[in-house]
Amino acid sequence: MNKISTKEKPFIEVSLLDDWAAKELEDSQTTVFCNYISKTKYKNGGWVNIYPTTYLVNDNESLPLLHAVNIPIAPDKHHFQKAGQYKRFALIFPALPKSWKSFDFVESCTSNEGFLVENISRNDSGIYEIDLK
Repeated sequence: MNKISTKEKPFIEVSLLDDWAAKELEDSQTTVFCNYISKTKYKNGGWVNIYPTTYLVNDNESLPLLHAVNIPIAPDKHHFQKAGQYKRFALIFPALPKSWKSFDFVESCTSNEGFLVENISRNDSGIYEIDLK
């Protein structure tokens, strides 16, 4: 029996599998990459977190936050060491309904100071990037 070395395996099989896996994720979730810079009004930059009551909203429909990567969920906090530090994190939501042409990113929290990014245009990838202030 001949063994096929790694060099002889057709790369097309792997790329087709990767494309299929990417398509499956694209159809099952929405990923929002968030960029945040710590506030200069605080000597140490303050802190940041995300509330579990964060949604993608379109008209009267909303999609709940499913998972957060590289950011604590409130009441836990990420404390910065100095003002102006950069933090990037990802938030996972269900897939956007096909009917949505745009949506808002809404963090609903008790202090009424949650993040809000309005009128994000829908794309075909299901992956978005926003700046939070």
